[in-house]
Amino acid sequence: MAGEIDHPHDRLFRAVFTDAGEAAGLLQGVLSGELHEKVRWDSLKLLDGTFLDEALRESESDLLFEAGYGDEEDQLRLYILFEHQSTPDPWMRFRLLKYCCRIWEAERRDEPGRSKLRPIVPLVFYQGRRGWRHSTEFADLFPPAVRGWRWVPRFAHVLADQTELEPERVEGGTRGRIAQLLMMAACGRHVDAALEAAARLAASAIFSGAVNHFRLFVLYVMATQDEAAVKAFDEALRRHGREQGGDVMSYAQQLLEEGRKEGREEGVQRGKLEAVEGLLTAGVTWSVIKTATGLDEAGYRALKLRFAAYPGQHGNPT
Repeated sequence: MAGEIDHPHDRLFRAVFTDAGEAAGLLQGVLSGELHEKVRWDSLKLLDGTFLDEALRESESDLLFEAGYGDEEDQLRLYILFEHQSTPDPWMRFRLLKYCCRIWEAERRDEPGRSKLRPIVPLVFYQGRRGWRHSTEFADLFPPAVRGWRWVPRFAHVLADQTELEPERVEGGTRGRIAQLLMMAACGRHVDAALEAAARLAASAIFSGAVNHFRLFVLYVMATQDEAAVKAFDEALRRHGREQGGDVMSYAQQLLEEGRKEGREEGVQRGKLEAVEGLLTAGVTWSVIKTATGLDEAGYRALKLRFAAYPGQHGNPT
């Protein structure tokens, strides 16, 4: 079952945390001290754009938010980089500084009259199999003898390393907590407990009327877990649904079956795409290709564009 949904980690992260309320819940659980107290969280809003290196968009996702800070009229930026690969990268702080510079470049381009840059708080949200052991200080990339030089940049990022987090300690809004728990399970950490906790929250969300992300959660489990884990998640949904005083599975079972059907249909469409490309390489004409596969040239191009939108990884983070 695992691997039937394209690019599941990016889809889940973006679908949940583009919501300013869920992003605020995540950020408030990570940021502390003056930042936590002075950011005007009710003013948090998502900004357009992605600033990643093209080659890394299969293993990273990013979101940029803006919010008021203290009594200042201007805003600061909160930049979340979601790292969904299994091992931490010692060069993350170098890439993150580069991404921040891209944000500032866009700011200067879009607001040429500004005389000052807006501050950016960069946050790495890491879900992996191994704990993050690298420094968050940019200067530590240089030899110790020169780190104090004034022309060595002073830059650091906030790190939210969830590799040692227990499921019961996950913080945030309901959807954000479910997403974090499912990603925790996808990385192979506390799988049973994380799926159990996610199922309990998902069942509760359905009975409170918040069902709009339920299908996404179900499909994510199907894309990142084996058949046994999917079955355990199914059973946990049933159990917690009964505890809520109703039968959540009349809806959940429908979605699970839709997910299986979607996965099968997606596999068929990918097979058609590969067949067409093979026939084109062999010099077969479009009239023959359409007869053999049911796809004409326009249909082929549309299908290729559809899958190009999510070109990469399946299953667990790599």
